[in-house]
Amino acid sequence: MASQSDPIRKLQIYIAKVKETGYPDANVNDDDDYEARINRTLQSLQNQVKQHQEALEKLRAEAQQAPINEPAESPKIRIQQLRTIIAAYKTVTPSEPLLPLPNSPLPALLALRNTLNLVDRTKKSIRVTDESIKKARSRLKQEQTDLQDGRSLTQALETRIQKLKLEHEEQSHQDSRDIVRTLIEKQRQQTTTHNTELRKLVRAFNTFTSTHLAPMLAAEDLGGPTVGSLLDIDDEMLAAGFNAQGKPKKPTSATETKRKRRNDEVWGAENDDSEEERTERETAEKEFRALVEDLLNAAAGEEGDGPYVKVRKEGAAVRFLIRAKVADFKEDDARLIRLVNFGAELDRKEESMDMS
Repeated sequence: MASQSDPIRKLQIYIAKVKETGYPDANVNDDDDYEARINRTLQSLQNQVKQHQEALEKLRAEAQQAPINEPAESPKIRIQQLRTIIAAYKTVTPSEPLLPLPNSPLPALLALRNTLNLVDRTKKSIRVTDESIKKARSRLKQEQTDLQDGRSLTQALETRIQKLKLEHEEQSHQDSRDIVRTLIEKQRQQTTTHNTELRKLVRAFNTFTSTHLAPMLAAEDLGGPTVGSLLDIDDEMLAAGFNAQGKPKKPTSATETKRKRRNDEVWGAENDDSEEERTERETAEKEFRALVEDLLNAAAGEEGDGPYVKVRKEGAAVRFLIRAKVADFKEDDARLIRLVNFGAELDRKEESMDMS
């Protein structure tokens, strides 16, 4: 009996849920006739369940007299089983299907439930589709970037190949001495161009060091902020110094003796008294340029100690080069630094290509 009333209980729960939701088309809270039709529908369903249950009990009672699970051996009992099955078919076959009454709200409730389920599935499908579209767009963007890179590389290779073909055709019609003179002239032009570009780079390096980098290096050596944290640093700020928190002090009338003693403690007293006194910016600039020059000479093999340069102390110049990944320490000795070998990866690639 509990299994038969379970659908009715679920229907009652669903009707109560629909009432609480308050759908405007159903007009559940305001229409008394709607509740009356609901009650009539429930009563009709209960009556039909009761009728089917009575018929089921009757069939069970008849089946107990002649069970129909397995064919009986006795012809008499077998005939009784067949009559029971025929009676059951005759009872079920002519009966009309269970349909709600024309004024029953059951079709509307079922349609509403199906609509809500369809809306939920549609929302889930929309979310899944949006994620798929985002992934497809990201993949398309990456493919377009790769395609553009491939086209640019192809164009560059075609241009290079065409240039090599033209050079080969020109050389094939020249004498060997003319070819040698052409190569020498080309090498001379390249050397001139490289020297010009090198002078430009040196001037730009000196300008950047003197104008921007040297004041920041001096500030870091004097206990101020690290290089790059404070950009607008002037000589007055460097002369006044920095406090324990790394912030600039207020300008004071400190004597040159105290200022010189402080600078000697930071950078060391390596200059003769006859030389003109340098400012903090000039001292930091000199130290940085000397360090870079030593590193370049060591990288070029002009120093006897190999590519490493021994530093007197780990000052702001050394820390800046290490942070910028321009130089690195020796693994077993932090007093030695060297320039990073930027061409090592290219050399390894060329060696692998030659081996292949």
